[in-house]
Amino acid sequence: MVKEVPGKDIARAIALVNEVFSEFVASGYSEQGRNTFESYLKGKLQEVSADLKSGQKKMWAYYQGDKILGVLATQNTSHISLMFVDKQHHRKGIARQMLCTVLEDIKQSRNATQVTVNSSPYAVQAYEHLGFLKTDDEQDKDGIIFIPMMLTI
Repeated sequence: MVKEVPGKDIARAIALVNEVFSEFVASGYSEQGRNTFESYLKGKLQEVSADLKSGQKKMWAYYQGDKILGVLATQNTSHISLMFVDKQHHRKGIARQMLCTVLEDIKQSRNATQVTVNSSPYAVQAYEHLGFLKTDDEQDKDGIIFIPMMLTI
């Protein structure tokens, strides 16, 4: 089941993101990139409660019972800032279910016509499978390597 992450689960959601990032994405980044992402996660953990209350950022999780198997976060109305799924649950439709929930939220409350993401090289195929298209070439910002992508809704 996909639902917004309550405050009590934010630390667990961020821990899942860090675990999946470390295993699948970090090896393709420089030390600077890994440090940048780690700092981003620490900041997200500190800021997220206030940002979630203001609506500037939203975070959803896919729950199986009490266990978090996936996390998707948005910022600035319709930009995906995080999407990670537990390694044992890849290719089981969890990312699609989270994305469908987020798209409904965006359509209903945010009046946007597109969703953007800066995909890691590792996740490009997954985003393409979900209907996203590349909008630019691979980029590097503070050691974070990404490919800008967009989905029209």
